Amino acid sequence: DLGTVYVIETLNSRVQVFNKDGGLISIFGEAGDALGSFARPKGIVTDSYGHIYVADALFNNVQVFDKTGKLLSVFGAKGSDSEEFLMPIGLYIDRNNYIYVADSYNSRIQIFKLEISE
Repeated sequence: DLGTVYVIETLNSRVQVFNKDGGLISIFGEAGDALGSFARPKGIVTDSYGHIYVADALFNNVQVFDKTGKLLSVFGAKGSDSEEFLMPIGLYIDRNNYIYVADSYNSRIQIFKLEISE
């Protein structure tokens, strides 16, 4: 959504969503160790379908949510191999739907192709 602002609150383990005027639209997430919760969320990005991607530095994964904050999928695990992360901290999605993950402790950027099945 053009004009929507997504803010990661790392220490509160949640995401706040604001409209272009700064009005609060929604909040989702909580501290925990289950999928859909956060330990240290660091990076956030949205794709052209409106999905919200959150990189969690302590879970070493990327969680994907719908606009309401419902968990859709998760990718990544702790490690140094392909599709593994050590403290992912940033995300970017380009216009061709490639997902770039800043994998900080592995000193690399990993690139994934966004695949949506309807």
